Amino acid sequence: MPGSWETLLCELRDDIAVVTLNRPERLNTMNLSMREELWECLTSIREAGDARAVILTGAGAAFCAGGDMNDFVGRSPEEMHLLMRERSHRWFRALWELPLPTIAALNGVAAGGGANLLLACDFVLASERAKIGETFIKVGLMPDLGGLFLLPRTVGLHQAKALCLTGELIDARRAHELGIVHELTSQEELIPRSLILGRQLAAAPAQAYAATKALLNRSFELSIDELLAQELFAQSFLFSTDEHQARLESFLSRDGAPPPAADGG
Repeated sequence: MPGSWETLLCELRDDIAVVTLNRPERLNTMNLSMREELWECLTSIREAGDARAVILTGAGAAFCAGGDMNDFVGRSPEEMHLLMRERSHRWFRALWELPLPTIAALNGVAAGGGANLLLACDFVLASERAKIGETFIKVGLMPDLGGLFLLPRTVGLHQAKALCLTGELIDARRAHELGIVHELTSQEELIPRSLILGRQLAAAPAQAYAATKALLNRSFELSIDELLAQELFAQSFLFSTDEHQARLESFLSRDGAPPPAADGG
C-alpha cells in the first residue's frame, strides 16, 4: 500500500494509513500532480485492504492552503472542466466513498479546497493553531470539491452562506463550536491523538462501518422510503456476516447481559 509519490507521504502504522500532503514549501497547495496522486493513493489503500483507517495531515506549517492556481492560469473553460472532472472530482469521490474511517489531522491552515478536503473526512481533529476557510470568493471563485454539498450539512445553510460569501478564515475553536472540528488538541498531541482515534475506529466491525457510512453520506438525498429500502438490504446482509456473529456471541456470553432486540436495534 505505501507507494512512491512526488507530493505525498504514505505509511502504514500497524493498520492505520497515514497520508501526508508533502509540499510544505507551497503550504501543501494541491497542484495537478497532488490531485492525481491523492486519487492513486486512496485507490491503492482501498484495493490493498491492509489498512482499517486513514489519517490525512499536512507537512510543515499548513494542512492544505487550497489549489495551486499556477496550474490553471490561462486555461479555457473547456480545459478547466476536464481538469476538474479528471483530477479533482476523482480524488474527492475516492475519499468521500472510502469504506474506511477517515480522520483529518488539521495541523495548520485549511483554505479553499483544503477546507473541503477535511470536510470529506469522517472526523476532524485540529491543533489550536489551525484555521479553516472557504476562501474561494477572494479570488473570484465559488467553493468546489463538494464544499457546497458538505458545508451546509455540517453547519447549517446560513452559517455556510456566511463562511462561503465572506471567505472568512475561522480559528479551530470557532470551527469546533460550529461542528466542523470534532476535537481540539495541542500541536504536539495532534498525530498521537489521531492515531488513538484511528485505532479505536479500526476496531469497529468493518462491514457495518462501511454500510453505515455509505447510507449516512446519502441520507440527505434519499427519501425515507428509499433509505429504508437500502437500510433493509444492508442490515439483512450484515446479520449474516462473521463480524456480527462473533460480536453477538461475545455479547450473549457476558454475565447478566440482556438479550438484544429482535430487530438488532
